[in-house]
Amino acid sequence: MAVELARVADWPSLTVLVTGGRGFLGRHLVRRLQALGARVVPVGSAEADLRDRAATAALFQAVRPSLVLHAAVQGGGIGWMRAHPVESGLDNALINLHALDAAHLAGARAFVGISSACAYPRVPATIPFPEAEVWDGRPEPTNDTYAQSKRLMMSLGDAYAAQHGLSCAFPMLANLYGPGDHLSPERAHVVAALIQRCLAGPDELVVWGSGRATREHLYVQDAADGVLVCAAASLGGQEVGPINVGTGIEVTVAELALQVAAACDYRGPVRFDASKPDGQPRKCLDVTRMTRELGWVAPTSLAEGLDRTVAWYRRALAGEEA
Repeated sequence: MAVELARVADWPSLTVLVTGGRGFLGRHLVRRLQALGARVVPVGSAEADLRDRAATAALFQAVRPSLVLHAAVQGGGIGWMRAHPVESGLDNALINLHALDAAHLAGARAFVGISSACAYPRVPATIPFPEAEVWDGRPEPTNDTYAQSKRLMMSLGDAYAAQHGLSCAFPMLANLYGPGDHLSPERAHVVAALIQRCLAGPDELVVWGSGRATREHLYVQDAADGVLVCAAASLGGQEVGPINVGTGIEVTVAELALQVAAACDYRGPVRFDASKPDGQPRKCLDVTRMTRELGWVAPTSLAEGLDRTVAWYRRALAGEEA
């Protein structure tokens, strides 16, 4: 089920500030918005350090956006999160809260803060995760502080909506993958890290954890479209709040590794290193609200998305892509 984005909002009338606009998801959001005719202002750390409240406010006042897509993040894969719990929590809390407050002060009509499936409890009551249970327990320890920064953003977003009328949406995204992810393995998401290892032609493919943990994977171009559907609903006055954006399809890490190996034409052995953390035992989103209320379903299958992503990495690692 696809949503015709050109018809759900008057994009050419909008000034859209995209924080993290040169990042993985941000670049895809910017391209999509440009194609829709919006006036897009992508910003990154070169324009302002969002950890600085005054600098953030000055940037937003200069742009005066009608819509803010807040995709800026200090993050990486499970290894980076585990090694940087302070930066994962403190930096992201400051970035998120300053962006939300600056959007309000600059008179934005809507704020879309990119959230994550990490915000759910480590041991949820229900699989797949329904939005109502996001507050029901502590997140997975390896990304706890990062997850708590997302929860704080979503909670304060409710407060800005109630007190100041700022329309907020918080798409809680499944694990992203696709063209444009990190070329640095320690910062890359799980799919990107596996692809880079496979393309390096190792004697064996070593995968962190037992392989039994499950994840849900969302192609980045689908994620960008899902975020814009949420934005259009918020601009139209719909109370979106925290909402799951994903495929609703649960895949074990072992199954994922084999699919990535096949997409890369890697035929060596695969070994699971159980001395490394699995992270969250199971992670899969209930996408009923997104389907029923906003009429959107992610269209790209994992097999199709992996083929496109591997093709991009082959070009990027050969120096043929920026």
